[in-house]
Amino acid sequence: MDGDEQVVKGLDRLLTRVGLTVTGTGYPGRARDQMLNKYFAVALLDVDTPTPGGGLELLQFARDKAPLMSVIMMTNRRSFDTAVKSFRGGALDVVLKDPEVVPYLRERVLDAATDLKSTVERTALLEEIAEAHEDFLGKMREMSKTITDMEDRILGRSKTGERAAISSDPVDVVVVDDDPEAVSRFQRVLPETQGWRFFAAFTGGEALDHVMQQRPHMVIVKEHLPDLPGTMVVKSVKSGAPDAITLLYTPPVRGGPGGTVKMLEGSRVINLVPSYATPEQLVAAMNEIREALHQGAKERRYLQAFRQRNFEFLQRYNSIKQRVAAQLEQSKKQRR
Repeated sequence: MDGDEQVVKGLDRLLTRVGLTVTGTGYPGRARDQMLNKYFAVALLDVDTPTPGGGLELLQFARDKAPLMSVIMMTNRRSFDTAVKSFRGGALDVVLKDPEVVPYLRERVLDAATDLKSTVERTALLEEIAEAHEDFLGKMREMSKTITDMEDRILGRSKTGERAAISSDPVDVVVVDDDPEAVSRFQRVLPETQGWRFFAAFTGGEALDHVMQQRPHMVIVKEHLPDLPGTMVVKSVKSGAPDAITLLYTPPVRGGPGGTVKMLEGSRVINLVPSYATPEQLVAAMNEIREALHQGAKERRYLQAFRQRNFEFLQRYNSIKQRVAAQLEQSKKQRR
């Protein structure tokens, strides 16, 4: 952008000869419109178009709206102050409008355009590499799952043992209720033959002693106990056995409203059984939880096997990933 039409035409011829596509104007409004609607690698702006110092306003607009674009300011002034203001405004260079400087200006524009193209291409390549690495790792993990399942079947580990692909060990359940009849009902619907290992506690203190020693998978706590509030028991269980699934329940009242079963996960309260009437309702929800626990054990088994098989590869992978991420961040900073 330059208010002198001859300068615009001369720069158009100069830069077109070296393979660049040039848009020229003498009007700041048109220059702003072009910057907003087209991609330019470099802008050449006259410091004094349309008024003395007016080009510096367009420089600020360019840096705000097109941060990837390099801006070279042109001036007739041999003024240190003009150069300082231009550089502070984010200009790549300040070039004197003099025939002797034309070769330098041409090379400066070419370098700026090439640098930006290289930076953009490098950033795109690094992003593609990072994405490909993640896809490759995902495919390796899926292959590892298949291999692990085959090994478990061949070695007879698919049903039993610590290394089973899907854990079939009983799920340890602690029921905390001061009502022996309610405890008996729970025990009947949670038999070991169906994958449950049952323990009854009739007080909060008894339950906490057992939890600290045995670390069960699930703890079902009656809300109102004779020695401790059920909520306090749940909090203590989560403190001592943070991986345990904790359920707080209120039994139904005969001839009155139904009870509730809530699952407490940190600050979250999930209404597991909004209208609780029979232990069978709770067991249905617990079976879903148990399946999730087994699935988690299966995924941990897969991950452990994958790490064991590919330890050295994963070390190299993580090293390369960190280097690519560092280079990508550097590349993005250069673009900014």
